[in-house]
This record gives sequence, structure tokens and C-alpha cells, in this order.
Amino acid sequence: MSNEDDSRSLEQRPVRDMQALLKFCLEATRREDAPNESSFEPMTEERRKWLEDALNAMTVNPIERVILCLTMIEEAEPDTEAGTEQQIRALSELQDWVEDIDIAGDLIKINGLRVIPKLLSSEVSEIRWRCLELLGNLVQNNPVAQAAVLSLKLLAPLLLMVETDPNPTVRVKALYAISCLIRSYAHALQQFMAHDGLSVLVKATTSDNDRLRVKATFLLSTICSSNPALRDALVARGTVEQLLHILKDEEHNPTHEHIMSALVNLTSNHAPAKERCLGVDFDLRTFLCQRIRFLEDKAPFQEEKEYAEKLLEILNTNQVSESSPPESNKPLALMPI
Repeated sequence: MSNEDDSRSLEQRPVRDMQALLKFCLEATRREDAPNESSFEPMTEERRKWLEDALNAMTVNPIERVILCLTMIEEAEPDTEAGTEQQIRALSELQDWVEDIDIAGDLIKINGLRVIPKLLSSEVSEIRWRCLELLGNLVQNNPVAQAAVLSLKLLAPLLLMVETDPNPTVRVKALYAISCLIRSYAHALQQFMAHDGLSVLVKATTSDNDRLRVKATFLLSTICSSNPALRDALVARGTVEQLLHILKDEEHNPTHEHIMSALVNLTSNHAPAKERCLGVDFDLRTFLCQRIRFLEDKAPFQEEKEYAEKLLEILNTNQVSESSPPESNKPLALMPI
């Protein structure tokens, strides 16, 4: 089959189940539907052929499609509009397939990960972020995929993308991929620490990219909840002071809810973090009382208000345990794309 035939085949993405086929049929015939009447007539040859092709598509071999997508990625002509579109289409279909954990495993078995480094180094930002999204979905809740991806030694490049990529969507997707890679996988979390991932994460909380900030504080909170022993390292990096400066120095905005949540997770049953919060320079109790009053009648910010009340309660209470509890085996919470 020629490259042109392959590309045409890739454009005709298969219908994977009966529900998708029904939806496809309804959408394809919607314009022809009469608004107030129904009639029955013999099926035209064109419709018969279309329905036959749709039904045949349901018998597609997923691995054949995955192999086709990988081939199209590798054979795409670089630095051309056609080549870029070809890779984007292939990545989009691969995204659908890897949602099935068995197909994700097959992708790894056929060495499908070989295309990842090339895609991540693409000059086209959409190819980079689509590849990162694919990577995140591939490894999410999949220890086999996590181990395979970690073996590619991608953590350092991913962290660098979070810090330096010029495209904001790429930076967000890189953090998403990292989160999925280290969740419930101790070896990846160790590598994350070894590459000073916490510093990258803390720095991301100050970003003017709201999506990146929200995802960074979300991951920060889940790390604290699932691995309490790491809170010592976070406090040592000045995380508490940095989060407090964000709250006090910025005009109020929706990201502050996530900042409050991170502070609650940092300080709960952790004396060093609580002590930093109680520093005279911050006068955090007064600030929290003012913020709670400010949010009193603002319905969209009630969760932030609850976090502020919880943080104030922590600061005003002699905690039962003022030392870091042992590291928990509880998995990190799911992180949204």
C-alpha cells in the first residue's frame, strides 16, 4: 500500500462499537431526514455501500490500526504541512486506542514507544502536546506502561518542558504526563525526586499560566496526602512561604482555592509547616479571617472559604501529632488532563 493509500486509510477512522455506529449513522443521515413525515423506500446503492463499509470497519484489527498510526508518524515528511497533519491524525487515533489497557500493553510490546522521543522534540507545539497527552493516558493506572516509559529516561526532559517550553499547553500537558507517571509508582516518584522535581513543581505554582498553576498545586496536594514524609522536603524548599506570598501579594483569583488546599495538606499534622505559617511576617491568622469574610457571600468560592477555615483551625489547634507520619501507600489522586 502506498503512503497516499495509508494516509487515506488513516483518515477513515474505524467505528469501534455499535453505539458509535448508531451515532455515526444518525449524524450522516440527519440532513436527509424529513421534519414531519416518515417514509420507507428501497435502500440506494450508495447507502448500501456506506452501511457495508461502516459494518466492515467494526471488524478492524486494533493492532493493525496502531501499527498503521506508528508507520504514518515515522514516515511523515518533516517540516511540511501535510506531514504535520498526518502525524496529528495518527496521534489522535492512537489516543483513542490506548484508552484500552490491553491495547496500550500491545503498543508497548511492539515497541510503539520508539516514536515518543521524536515527537517530543518536534518543532510543532501541537505535536508535542498531543504526544504528552498520549503519554499521560498511556501510563495512567498502568504499572507496566509506567515502567516502560520510565525506562526511556524521559523524566528529566519532561521536567525541562514544564519549565522552559514556550507553548503554555505543552507545559501543562508535560506536568500531566509527569503526574500520571509517578502516581502509584514508587520507582518513578524516586526518580522524580532525584531530578529535583519538587523544585520544578513549586516553581510552577507561581506561573502566570493558571492551568499550569492549578495542576501544580493539585499535584502538590496529592503528594502531601499520599506521601506525608515528602512534606519535610517541601518545607525545606520554602514552599509554605511561596504559597503564602501568592495569597497575600496577588489580587484574589480562582487559583487561590488550590493554593489554600495545598497549604492545608502541607500543614495538617506537620509542625514545621505550621510553624512557618505562624511566622510573624505573615500574620496569617488575620489574613485568613479577612479572606473568610471576603468570600462569605461569594458562591463560586465556597470551597476556598472552607479551606481557609480549615487552615485557620489548624493554626489555632494544638495538633495531636506534630511529626511527619510514616509514608503512606495510598495512591495519588487522579489528575485531570
